[in-house]
Amino acid sequence: MNFTDKPNILLIVTDEQCITECGAYGSTPCKTPHLDQLASESIVFENAYTSCPLCSPARGSILTGQYPHSHGVTCNTEDTGCCVQEINDSPNLLPRVMTRNGYSCGFTGKWHLGTATGNLYNSGRKPAVPSDFGYEGYDFPGHGVIGTEYPQYKAYLKERGYQFEVDEQFDMKPLTYSVCNVPEKYHVPAFITDHVIEMLDTFTQRDQPFFIHQNFWGPHQPYFVPQEALDPYQDVEIPEWESYRKDPREPIGPNQNRLLPDWEKKTWDDWAQLIRYKYASMTMIDNQIGRLMEAMKTRGLLDNTIIIFTSDHGDHIGRHGGLIDKGFSHFEEVLHIPMMIRMPDGKAGRRSDLVSILDIYSTVLDIAGGELPDSHGQSLLDASKEERDCVVTEFHGLNSIACSMRTLRRGQLKYGWNCIGKDELYDLEVDPHELNNLIDDAAYG
Repeated sequence: MNFTDKPNILLIVTDEQCITECGAYGSTPCKTPHLDQLASESIVFENAYTSCPLCSPARGSILTGQYPHSHGVTCNTEDTGCCVQEINDSPNLLPRVMTRNGYSCGFTGKWHLGTATGNLYNSGRKPAVPSDFGYEGYDFPGHGVIGTEYPQYKAYLKERGYQFEVDEQFDMKPLTYSVCNVPEKYHVPAFITDHVIEMLDTFTQRDQPFFIHQNFWGPHQPYFVPQEALDPYQDVEIPEWESYRKDPREPIGPNQNRLLPDWEKKTWDDWAQLIRYKYASMTMIDNQIGRLMEAMKTRGLLDNTIIIFTSDHGDHIGRHGGLIDKGFSHFEEVLHIPMMIRMPDGKAGRRSDLVSILDIYSTVLDIAGGELPDSHGQSLLDASKEERDCVVTEFHGLNSIACSMRTLRRGQLKYGWNCIGKDELYDLEVDPHELNNLIDDAAYG
């Protein structure tokens, strides 16, 4: 790419967002008007996949362009099975390369590329935080749940006369949801967006472009939302997932680790209520995306800023008979992620080729110009690159449960290798909800 002046870059990453939580990917009760507007001005990737359906490994891939087995963050950083408890610094780390290319680099929100207290095997060590790797901005060590416990956010609320409180519910334990006492305008997504707008004002005073990496903690559970955000969903019908009636014990394999403990006692109404809270969480984020776009417009930044939007991975949230959270399956709901790129000219389009979260690294560096270190991904804006014939994801376990899985999609076929249990094969053209495992079907041999 050739630019007379290097453009600014804004990378927005949500946490655990399914494509069904974005109107640009089809009809959904989840209201995302601002994200849909962004999509109408963007290149929308219809077949984007995570590198790993887990927070830390996927985020490590964004910063390195490498698969988790290569960058070392193979599980969430709190897990004892993770090869490294914090991302390894190197000259090729995204903020390091961007700094050398003349960019101011900002970071805010969820980090999850180190632990909250330092290396698990050396508790006296200082936690690794974004500023240790070349970013400016707030340093939030570790996972951070949904950000409500960080001192900076507590101080932000105190200045506004609030202390975050919820009446926590355990109807879907271990999944939790509740109404909180903090209004939407002071909730965590607004706090993060306030910080991004502050960085916009700071960075634009400098004689250099900026790269801002914004990370929302949502719509990952727990879903603690104000009543005003929940009200629009209270009477909304939530259609039953097409795979909900599927026996979650089939296929027999690693997915059993993601089965809601009392799944047999739950009804679709139970799941629907939980989903309403998640949709409310997503709409709050969407409102802040709209607010951020307006702030950029009023500052004249949209004409020289490339905006990339994606999520680290998806979420089962009741599909396949009652699976929760992420990992331990090959299903689309956890691997298939939203992804879009808005160019300054607002030219829109849709691409159906197979792309990966690994490609963000190469794409950002392609935009920045200069050196482009080797990576497992490729620039999404390089027209000379051949389309992939397949896309691969990997999974190494979660919650200190070791597990090795690989998923390969080629065309409309998706193959899942399991270290334990039967392998899986799905034809997404005739079976988009992955109800029939074809691994023993001779017609696909």
